[in-house]
Amino acid sequence: MQTEEVKAFKNELRNYNYYLHKAITLSEEIEECYDRLGGVRGIDPSKEPLHIAPNTEMEWRLRDQIEAYEAEKARYTAKANEIIRILDRIERPLRMAIKAVYADGQTVLKVSDWMYLSPSGLKRRMDNAIKKALG
Repeated sequence: MQTEEVKAFKNELRNYNYYLHKAITLSEEIEECYDRLGGVRGIDPSKEPLHIAPNTEMEWRLRDQIEAYEAEKARYTAKANEIIRILDRIERPLRMAIKAVYADGQTVLKVSDWMYLSPSGLKRRMDNAIKKALG
C-alpha cells in the first residue's frame, strides 16, 4: 500500500508540466508589464525602466502587478525545483520511468515493456524509489 507521502508526490509530479508552463507564462506577463511601463529592463531585473510612464498611478499599478507575478512565478518555480530535487535522488532508469508515467502520462504497461519488468513489479519499484527519495 502506498503511503500518503508517495501519493502526494505522484500528484505533484502530475502537475510538474503545469508548474513549468505557469512559470513561463508568468515570465511573459512580467515582460509585458515592463514593456507597458515604457522602458527596457535589460538583463538585470532590479534596473528601473529607461522611461517613466506619464501616469504615475498606472506605473505603480504595473509595478505592483509585476511584484505579484514574480511572487507567483517564484512559487511555481520552487515547486518544480522541489520535484526535480527529489527525482535526482532516484537512479536514472527508475527516474525516467517515473517521469514517463506521472509527468508525461504514459501507461505503466508501456513503460514496463521497455524496462523488461511486469507492470506490478515496476509500480512496486517506482513506489519504493519514491519512498526512499522522500525519506
